[in-house]
Amino acid sequence: PTAHYHMGGVVCATDTATAIPGLYVAGEDAGGVHGANRLGGNGVANSTVFGGIAGDTMAAHVTLNPYRRRPDAAAIREAMDRAHAPFTSPRGNLNAIRTRLLDVMWDDVGILREAERLRNAAAELDALDGELDRTGVADTDLAFNLTWHDWLNLKSQIAMSKVIAAAALQREDSRGAHFRTDFPETGALGTSAFTKAVRGDGGGIEVSSEPVRFTRVEPGQSLIDPALEAAE
Repeated sequence: PTAHYHMGGVVCATDTATAIPGLYVAGEDAGGVHGANRLGGNGVANSTVFGGIAGDTMAAHVTLNPYRRRPDAAAIREAMDRAHAPFTSPRGNLNAIRTRLLDVMWDDVGILREAERLRNAAAELDALDGELDRTGVADTDLAFNLTWHDWLNLKSQIAMSKVIAAAALQREDSRGAHFRTDFPETGALGTSAFTKAVRGDGGGIEVSSEPVRFTRVEPGQSLIDPALEAAE
């Protein structure tokens, strides 16, 4: 299977707006749509639906807020410094780090999960992150530098892997595609909760749970019209 899709995504409102002013979710990244699993083949529908909603919402926002804010020069400089970091370290083996990342995610955060292996994975991911920070790229040319792109992609992959491992450790039940051998039971539908991960002030991942809000159909409520049931 091609790993092209996460069941979660960015936390957003029904109009695709996020907590960051001016940032909208425009496609398959809409968090909370699928819950514990997703149906195959609906990625295009997601992109069409949420892309359309995001486009309408952004157009309305621009109409009401026609003036651009001044860019934050300090934030831009900080982002540039992070991106240029691999040019200040001695060259290393990115392929070896990537291979270790694949191995730890398959072996310890794979299909069957349990607490000790998830903790081992978290420690190994921290180690890989530190090793990558000490690993640079030799070519300092910024144009068409694919090795630099590989470094940046690997940094994001490790960050996303940390979120997956931390969320899997936090959820002590088995639901949908998430299975814990030490917590094999699925809780009652009414106690369903989203797992939410944010970056803390210190740069670490903070994981919490948020109850699912059943706004259309209550747990256990039939979707069939009672009149139809009576007729049958």
